Amino acid sequence: MKTLAIYALEVLACSGVLLAAYAILLERHVRFGWCRAYLLASTLLAAVIPLLRIPVWPGKVIEVAPTVALPAAEWTAEVVEEAAPAVTPEAICLAVYLIGVGLVAGVMLWQVVRIRRLRRGAAITRTERFTLVRTPQRIASFSFFRSIYLWDQIPAGELQAIVAHEASHVAHRHSAERVAMECMKAVLWWNPFVWLAARRLTEAEEFEADSDVLAEGYDIEHYMKTIFRQLFGYSPEIANGLRDSLTKKRFKMMTTKTSGRHSLLRLAGTLPAVIGLLCAFSLTTRAAEVRIAETEKAPADETASQDATKKKVSVTVFQNGQPLPGAIVLISRSNVGTVTGKEGTAQISAAPGNELVISYVGCQTRKVRVSDKSGAESFEITLETESNKLDPVSVTLGDQKTPAPQSAAGAEKERKAKPLYIVDGVERTSIDDIAPNTIERISVLKNQSSTAVYGSRGKNGVIVITTKGAAKPAADEAVFNEKPGSVEIASASTEDMPFLIVEKMPSFRGGDLNDFRAWVQEHLQYPAEAVERNIQGRVVVTFTIEKDGSVSNILVLQSPDKLLADEARRVIASSPAGAWTPGEQRGEKVRVKYTLPVDFYLQGSGDKFSERPEKPQGSRDGILVVGYGATQK
Repeated sequence: MKTLAIYALEVLACSGVLLAAYAILLERHVRFGWCRAYLLASTLLAAVIPLLRIPVWPGKVIEVAPTVALPAAEWTAEVVEEAAPAVTPEAICLAVYLIGVGLVAGVMLWQVVRIRRLRRGAAITRTERFTLVRTPQRIASFSFFRSIYLWDQIPAGELQAIVAHEASHVAHRHSAERVAMECMKAVLWWNPFVWLAARRLTEAEEFEADSDVLAEGYDIEHYMKTIFRQLFGYSPEIANGLRDSLTKKRFKMMTTKTSGRHSLLRLAGTLPAVIGLLCAFSLTTRAAEVRIAETEKAPADETASQDATKKKVSVTVFQNGQPLPGAIVLISRSNVGTVTGKEGTAQISAAPGNELVISYVGCQTRKVRVSDKSGAESFEITLETESNKLDPVSVTLGDQKTPAPQSAAGAEKERKAKPLYIVDGVERTSIDDIAPNTIERISVLKNQSSTAVYGSRGKNGVIVITTKGAAKPAADEAVFNEKPGSVEIASASTEDMPFLIVEKMPSFRGGDLNDFRAWVQEHLQYPAEAVERNIQGRVVVTFTIEKDGSVSNILVLQSPDKLLADEARRVIASSPAGAWTPGEQRGEKVRVKYTLPVDFYLQGSGDKFSERPEKPQGSRDGILVVGYGATQK
């Protein structure tokens, strides 16, 4: 969009400068043929100059240090290819432009059709120089290519001068020039200087035809009277004819002698304008020259000494107890490095005291130092994953003093006997009432995958069931991997998968994720209806931080009731505009998905309040909103 706007402004500037040069140096000062040629060429040149890129100015010389290319690591996720919006500013501009082109071109074609219709019922006489069409319709005389159109009631005394005028248009091929200018008007209809140039071209052609008629010996006074009588009737803009709008200028030109002297000199005077426009819009800087800087070579004896002290170092990298291929092992403050293979092991030559930096996308970087001992050395490094899973936020209503949780031994024993069921996002104790033919999908969670979201209630496993009635085409759904503790949301197409872990995670108001938890905690409210109905439990929400920092795709994976789900969704959706800084991967802004558990807890006396929902294993305590719940008397 910005590029198109700049191009349009540059075209306007070129057109204005070139047309001003015509008015100052050429108009009524040089032969009409030169004027016509200049107007056509300058109109086209004004549109071409901004498109030219001529590398003339010397480019920069960039010196870079030599680098070592490392094999690319295997990425664990793909960047989401965002679908282009249905209507973009570029699309609107293109539509408006095409409408303008269509209107101008349509008018031109309609004029051609009307000219062809004048031949119906007309007397047509063909000569070697032109075709004379005498129509019964009252029209102003005009010519179009090799045809001259006249009203058949023109007096014989005026016919000869009129035919001589139109024959001049035919001889100079003025119609071809008019059609070419009309085509440029259609393409550049938004440029007012093109319309002015077309007007100047018409004037130059009419002046030239008048000059030819008077050169044949016709009386000026008689010829002027003939022009007055021809001012009425149809005369298409695309053709060459006698028009009242040019009458005064034509009469003035007939009585003024135009000197053709110094025409070439005046034409040469327009060259500085063209050169200036080329320098302003077309001449560019050459491409930068990249040179590899030569590193200083150490003396031979010193280099030999360093090579002699180097030893082989073996580094084995693990993640979650499994070998990690593709991890990068670099010698600190150097360009020497390698990558771990399929077994998670890499071999590198390093001198005693060198520091090795081990990194992998989405993992915390580790550093180890090579010892001074002689002989080969090996390291086993475990990289910890940088998780983007948010700590839970708890919303509590009840007494300010937190009593001990009520005993639920019987319920706990029952849960040990069977897994937790989640049917269409709602917790169920049994699935006996669900017909098998209504099930769309079944997902099984176990180990840390289940407790990460559902706490100890999912310690015996969680079975997530999606029924056909609840399934929606192309909607997001929960996908729980077998990898312990891994939970992600995927749509029906893997191409829509955002990143779960990136090199630079999104930040909220310049802080870490705890700042967002604090903001959510501050704005959460316990729904009054949920308090009256004694509804409590955990709501698990996922959302995506887009490339522009906006929050989208807010989905509820689990909720005991729609009231709590709507409140959690409302708060996350109301994140302040511009508060989020998007995540980055390899320097590019990408989409990142988060998972946020929210605990709603009713606290007070009375059996109608159930026990407080348990946190996922390994998570920190959530922030509590303390209030007063109902009590029994």
